[in-house]
Amino acid sequence: MPAKVAEVAPGIYEIFLPLPMRPTIVNVYLIDCHGAWALVDTGMNSADSFATLNEAFEEVGLKMKDLDVVIGTHHHVDHFGTSATIKKHSNATTLLHKLEQERVNRMLTLGPPSANPDAMAFFLTHGFPVEKYPIEGMRPVWMGTDQYNPLPEPDKYLSDGDIIPVGDRKLEVIWTPGHSPGHNVIYLRDEKVMIVGDLLLPKITPHVGIYPDTTGNPLGDFIASQLKVQHFDVELVLPAHGGIYHDHRHRANQLIEHHRYREAEMLDLIRKRPQTAFEVAQQVFGSEERPIFHVMAATFETLAHLEYSCREGRARKVESGDKILFEAR
Repeated sequence: MPAKVAEVAPGIYEIFLPLPMRPTIVNVYLIDCHGAWALVDTGMNSADSFATLNEAFEEVGLKMKDLDVVIGTHHHVDHFGTSATIKKHSNATTLLHKLEQERVNRMLTLGPPSANPDAMAFFLTHGFPVEKYPIEGMRPVWMGTDQYNPLPEPDKYLSDGDIIPVGDRKLEVIWTPGHSPGHNVIYLRDEKVMIVGDLLLPKITPHVGIYPDTTGNPLGDFIASQLKVQHFDVELVLPAHGGIYHDHRHRANQLIEHHRYREAEMLDLIRKRPQTAFEVAQQVFGSEERPIFHVMAATFETLAHLEYSCREGRARKVESGDKILFEAR
């Protein structure tokens, strides 16, 4: 078969869909359930991606209209962005976690930061120099376009521990928050296969951030999710970006250690003097000229680490005028 589709396990097909940004490919997974078909993740809603998906279906002898189930690991544009388009062409039952549906609704109604006083206050509080960057660069270029065409409401909500019967296979839902609040991985217990979305990428460290509307402790959730999946017996790991691999426990522990190291690096900085999240991010991730979206992502990720440190008792927040500073305990 051409490179756009590969059978990575009996009846499980990895489909490589193009993205207009880095990473340049997202892997989605089509599962032959012997009498029914399931798709995990959808790609971005571009003409190129949807055409590639259709061609891949044809390669394995499937028509889009005969797809039975679509599962979104999470709401992001490259994972759930084509779900409404696929629904229109297939009427497949579509499933997503309720916490992700809330994020979908927010993405569909979110205006520019300049029109959101709470968002602007969030940026200023954490030291982000909004006067230095163009407002239009503060959100992804695809937002507000038809490249994000998610189903406004799924047919069913996913919950931790759900067993989804499709044909003669059972797809098990494991809730793994952190990268997003309702992120799930899909586990095929009999086959010992885990479709991991953005939880366990082989080369990339998944982004974990705190945004203007974030509640809770996403990095703490992410680390707990890495520990959680290690309880499952897995022989084949199928990630959304990068190559397939086999040892999920090793990769999970690498990611945990990465974040432990990053936290220690940040604690060293705020031990010298109290600093805003933006100041810490500039030192950890670099202060060279970069697109504003990258600068924001670094600040969001820094905030997730500092919040985690506060909750673990290794740091605390200090108000200084209209800013929030972080200092080591």
